Amino acid sequence: MKKRITSVVVLVLLLAALVQVSAADPIVIKMAFTDSAMTTIGDNKLPHPSYAAMLAFQNSVQKASGGKIVAELYPGGVLGDANSNMEQILTGQLQCATPADGAVAPFYENIQAFAIPYLFKDASQAYDLLDSDVATEIFEDMAATSGFRILAAYDNGGFRNFSNSKRVVKSAADMEGLKIRTMDITAHMEMVKTLGAAPTPIAFLELYSALQTGVVDGQENSAITTLSASLQEVQDYYTLDGHMLGIAYLVIGEEFFQGLTPELQESVLRAGNEAEIAARGAVRAYESLALAALAEGGMNIYSPTAAEMETFKVSQAPVIKYLKENINPDYVDAVLGYVENYDNRDAVAAAAPAATVAATTTAPAAAPAAQAVAPEKSSNTLTIILIAVIALLVAYIVYKSVKKKS
Repeated sequence: MKKRITSVVVLVLLLAALVQVSAADPIVIKMAFTDSAMTTIGDNKLPHPSYAAMLAFQNSVQKASGGKIVAELYPGGVLGDANSNMEQILTGQLQCATPADGAVAPFYENIQAFAIPYLFKDASQAYDLLDSDVATEIFEDMAATSGFRILAAYDNGGFRNFSNSKRVVKSAADMEGLKIRTMDITAHMEMVKTLGAAPTPIAFLELYSALQTGVVDGQENSAITTLSASLQEVQDYYTLDGHMLGIAYLVIGEEFFQGLTPELQESVLRAGNEAEIAARGAVRAYESLALAALAEGGMNIYSPTAAEMETFKVSQAPVIKYLKENINPDYVDAVLGYVENYDNRDAVAAAAPAATVAATTTAPAAAPAAQAVAPEKSSNTLTIILIAVIALLVAYIVYKSVKKKS
């Protein structure tokens, strides 16, 4: 009987140890990125801004969660293109991705409210909008309706500018007749058309060849993207019109996020903030390096005067009209209103009653009361149940043995 009891006790301890190991296994967040992890700017090989965001998130979320969450990074498109990444998040095969706004729009069209041309005068203004209550409302609506929660918003390479192989573009009049490659986004094409050029949607991987063979005369991308694709080899002129800030996002599946405990949700949100800081800082540093490298590569870089910049803004109205007809017009108005009142926002905030300001501050949405039990909580419960069941079995065996002996 003693041998039998000893064997059972050993079995209990082994099973308990195995269950405890299982309970301690971290939650894995798989993060995908479609471009190469590193980008070359002049003599410097640097992490791509989105990859910098992923690295910062990886480091932060493990520390903030005490090792309960770990992030695995998959750059270079090894898990498919941006659209595929978004689909994989919805099916639960992937938890995080770093899509640009063009890849987000098919899943949540209201994200285009930030794609109004010549909206921002500088990156700081854009960041303040992305950090504002206006953006928070849009992002929360996205989480509620699309299945994606935005953890970080940053510019994917900086401001987009026009380049071409024909002539220096100083004002909108110089755009007349140029064939300009765009993404297959109606708002972008409408902007180019209004400036007098011919928008031509072409896949990015085919862009170099299209410029080299004259299928199109020019394109519009950030200095970082232009350089990383070696487009300076087939483009002579680059105009710093800054018509749009190419925005990218770090997104996580909302269902996965709501399945975490509130404490782990906070760890993920905190890591998202650090990812945002890392990506924004990388872009701001890289942009000037990229412009210098483009100039060294032989491109003629022109910066329009204030008067010349005004001529480009003719493209705003038709894009705003299109957006108001195709997405939530309230969001378009909110974005425009924020930018219009940007310079006097501090005075408006100071004049508002403290209670009003507090009421308009949007905190991260709390997890629903009926959310799924978090994995680690479920594992701990399973541990207790298993040990209790096995203990009862041990007690029963001991009882039967003693009873038999008596």
